This record gives sequence, structure tokens and C-alpha cells, in this order.
Amino acid sequence: MAHENSSEKPAQAGQLPPLVVGPVEINRLRRELAEIGETLLEHTLRRQGSNAQMLKSSQLMNQLVDYNQLNLLDKADRERLSHFLDRLAEKAPVLHISFSADPSPPFMERLMVWLRANIHPQVLVTIGVQPTIAAGCVVRSPNKYFDFSLRQDFTNKRELLLNQISKYRPGETSA
Repeated sequence: MAHENSSEKPAQAGQLPPLVVGPVEINRLRRELAEIGETLLEHTLRRQGSNAQMLKSSQLMNQLVDYNQLNLLDKADRERLSHFLDRLAEKAPVLHISFSADPSPPFMERLMVWLRANIHPQVLVTIGVQPTIAAGCVVRSPNKYFDFSLRQDFTNKRELLLNQISKYRPGETSA
């Protein structure tokens, strides 16, 4: 586990790695951080062995800690991370994006990097699956709705599509 002390620590945690996609991951990290704190407290009270050897954390927690240059063995760093995660759970902007099928993890990682660079550094995304989309996606925020689906594109261009179809009569072929 790479949670050593660093000489340059941010004043508070503030960066989200691409693996942290939505509110589900935030809540999972909050529970895991609470468990780590309880485990460290228990081992301190019982004075058992080395804390570093018995600490196990998920890949998600490891990436979050590394991104923010924190040390889970340090109580102040755990509190800093806890406040950051609590603030995210309460106030982070959340987008809901529906696709026709489940997006792949590499795609989601690239999407999260782009959203955090161009929309908001702490944006969270909930993913939905809507097979009627066919291709593209539908993006919802609390006050906006964007339909980038193929179905919507066909609906918007219906007249053009019908005009193009009517140019060809049955039995005729185009040159």
C-alpha cells in the first residue's frame, strides 16, 4: 500500500481519480474509510502489532489516497478525507447519463477525465441503460436535459429522411 507521508500535502483533499464515477462509489469510500478508522482505533486500544501491516484497502481507496497525497495511518488525513467525501456526497454536481448498453470501464475513465477537465472537477455521474436509445446517449442534470440519441436525431430530421426516401420509387435503382 502506497500511503506514506509526503512532504507536500494539500491543505485538504480535493481531487477525484477517474475510477470514482458516481455517488455509489462515494458512499462505498465513506464506509470503507469509517471501517479503516475503527480498525485503527481498535488496534491502538488493544496495542496489537503494526497498523501498516493489517490495513487493507480497496483499489478505489488506494487511488483516492494517492491522488490526494494522504496517509491513511494519519488521523488528520483520514478526517480531511472524510470531510471531503461528506462534502461530495452533499454538494457534488451529479449528471445522469443513459446509454443503450453498459459502457466499458476504459470509456467511463476517459469520460470522467473529460467531464472533470471541462465541466467540473468534482462532477459525479450515475449511469443508466435505456435500450430504446439505439446509439448515443441522454444526459440529464437537475435543470437540463440533452438527448444525443440516434432516435432523437431521426425524429429531428424526419422530413429530410422522408424526402430522401420518396425520391426512390419501388423498382427504380439509383445510378
